[in-house]
Amino acid sequence: MSPWTHHLKNIDKGCPKPLTSASPLSEEQLNKFFNRYDTNGDGHLSWEELKSAYNILGMSFPGLRALKALCVADENRDGYISQKEFIKLMRKKYRK
Repeated sequence: MSPWTHHLKNIDKGCPKPLTSASPLSEEQLNKFFNRYDTNGDGHLSWEELKSAYNILGMSFPGLRALKALCVADENRDGYISQKEFIKLMRKKYRK
C-alpha cells in the first residue's frame, strides 16, 4: 500500500473532531474581539490595527489582508472599520 493512500487507524479516539465549519460568534464575542484589536480605544479599526491583528493571528501578508478588509468592510469609506461595520461583516461572513 502506498503511503499516500494509507489511512491512519491508530489515532487516539479521545481526540476531538475538527470543526467542519465555523460557527457564528455571539455579539459579546464579536465585541470582545473588536475591542482587543482596537488598541487606541477609538471605536474604529485602522489599517495599522488591522495589520497588527492579522500579524498577531499569524496570518501571512498582514498588510495586504488589512487593506482588503478595509476595502470590503469600510462601507462609509472613512478609512476605518467601525464596530458596527465589523459586526455586520462578521455576521455576513458566518451566516448559514
